Amino acid sequence: MKIHPPFDRFLMMVGLSFLVSLSSDAKSPFLMVWLVSLLFTVAYWEGNYQIVGMVRQKFPRIEQTKKRIFTQVVFSLSYTVLAGIVLVGISHLISYATFEWGFLQRVVLLGLVITIIISIVYEMVFYFELWKEALLEGERLKKTEARLQFESLKNQVNPHFLFNSLNTLSSLIHSNPDKAEKFTQQFAQIYRYVLEVKDKTFVPLEKELDFVQTYIYLQKIRFGDHLIFESEIISGRENFYIPPLILQNLVENAIKHNKISEKEPLTIKMWIDGEWLKVRNNLQLRKDQVASTKTGLNNIQERFRLVSDQDTKFYKQNGYFYAEVPLIRGE
Repeated sequence: MKIHPPFDRFLMMVGLSFLVSLSSDAKSPFLMVWLVSLLFTVAYWEGNYQIVGMVRQKFPRIEQTKKRIFTQVVFSLSYTVLAGIVLVGISHLISYATFEWGFLQRVVLLGLVITIIISIVYEMVFYFELWKEALLEGERLKKTEARLQFESLKNQVNPHFLFNSLNTLSSLIHSNPDKAEKFTQQFAQIYRYVLEVKDKTFVPLEKELDFVQTYIYLQKIRFGDHLIFESEIISGRENFYIPPLILQNLVENAIKHNKISEKEPLTIKMWIDGEWLKVRNNLQLRKDQVASTKTGLNNIQERFRLVSDQDTKFYKQNGYFYAEVPLIRGE
């Protein structure tokens, strides 16, 4: 039968106090000696146990180990000395022992021994648990990052994008061979970039912007002047980094969910505000689209949670859809 907490702790207190009683040279009856030892053990053990729990809540992370140990030592030593004085006073009141300096020293020393044992055992167990959790979290993050990178790569080679691009290329080959050749070059450049960055965590913002311009070029051949792209990012972008393929996903999301026609052109605007990159498009949602699962936006949010303390922001306001993603400043 498994013993559940806190009964396991109480049983260990009973056992420890029994062992202390056996080694005691006190002249009082054994039952009295054991009860007093049990009182001392419970006071020291339970008090320090509560201190350990309090300090853990204050400093729960593995990188806070030094602060946690230092705080625990200060509180535990202070509590042990104070508890020893109180326990000696209680022993005197029940006529178990006189309030003498020698007896107080032995009681405090016993308390310190118990405190040291408790602190070492609990801290070792807690540190091992944190270490194990850190390993598991590291593996989880690696799997999540790999999955998100795969999703980003898969999005670039999705059948719709290939189908539309090849259809556009097919029509250009006969009507405008020169433009078809440039389209082919830009099309190849897109997939060259995807293969180049598929294993990278960050890329320079400048490279990502160049890639988006290439992607926009292909889309503008398909939609003509009905797709308008405005970038106000001219300077100050050299020191920023961003997870790869993020901007293209945001642009693709705007094109995918909105109508684009001569009467209803789609305008996508991009700019930097402090250490945030913002993308805005006018809302003119397609009526024939299937209800969005927001998988693409959720993937973007998850990718940023892996590498940044800032969360992405997506919202609708005054007829526009806004996407705001944090930039990583380089050294």
